[in-house]
Amino acid sequence: MIPGTLGFLAGAVLWGLTYPQVFPLISKIANLGNVVIPDMWNVSAALFIILFALISLLLFYLIDRVGMKRTEKGD
Repeated sequence: MIPGTLGFLAGAVLWGLTYPQVFPLISKIANLGNVVIPDMWNVSAALFIILFALISLLLFYLIDRVGMKRTEKGD
């Protein structure tokens, strides 16, 4: 438990020290304004919603078939 806590603390300190230098660079690259995924990919919003729903249903089906369900912890 202690090594993980020290790692989180070290990461937080590094992020805090480098944030003022790193954030402006990332912001310039990632600032695309007010856009949505269908506009970025140049597809219809309805088509994107349908594809997202189908992929989600396929994922849920595969999880059910493989048996990746939560198991109850026995006390």
